[in-house]
Amino acid sequence: MPSEHIVNFAWPEVSSTLSVAALVLALAVFVFGLFSGVRANKVRIVFAVILAALIGWFTMPLAVKAAETMHILSTKAGGMILVTAMMVFVAVIATSIYEIITVTFPDIGMASKK
Repeated sequence: MPSEHIVNFAWPEVSSTLSVAALVLALAVFVFGLFSGVRANKVRIVFAVILAALIGWFTMPLAVKAAETMHILSTKAGGMILVTAMMVFVAVIATSIYEIITVTFPDIGMASKK
């Protein structure tokens, strides 16, 4: 599958009930987060998510080239594996950025003065 056509991959069929349950779980996590500190740290969270998304966006062409070199994209499952790996990559990057901003900077005296 050429890199220009990465959007033409197949995703496994998932029950709509399971999709709705996953969406409800995501919304529940978001709502619980609102009451446990998300409002106080919203700028940090938004910064971490945007920066992680940009890193993922700029990294994706390299990941596609690497997957093509290893012939991972020759199957539809390979496209799904690549997209899943990139979703995990972006989630880990966002979590790490947030951790650095929230925990590490204050520990080393680089937190903003309030």
